[in-house]
Amino acid sequence: LQSFKLQDLWKETHTKAFLDLKAALVSKPILQAPKYNGSNFVVTSDSCAEGFTVVLSQRNRMQNSSGKWTER
Repeated sequence: LQSFKLQDLWKETHTKAFLDLKAALVSKPILQAPKYNGSNFVVTSDSCAEGFTVVLSQRNRMQNSSGKWTER
């Protein structure tokens, strides 16, 4: 496995796909500033033998054009 060289297989299309995904993940509505309006924060954690991670998120209630409320 140490002799595996990714640069031998990596193409310009892979770079474009990676950059497109990166841009999508740091754009609204995926990533946005928290709202300090009384909305609860949700802490989600996970761990394994190699490490751990924690995500701080919020659920937002929104009303769509038909008047129906949704939560995300």
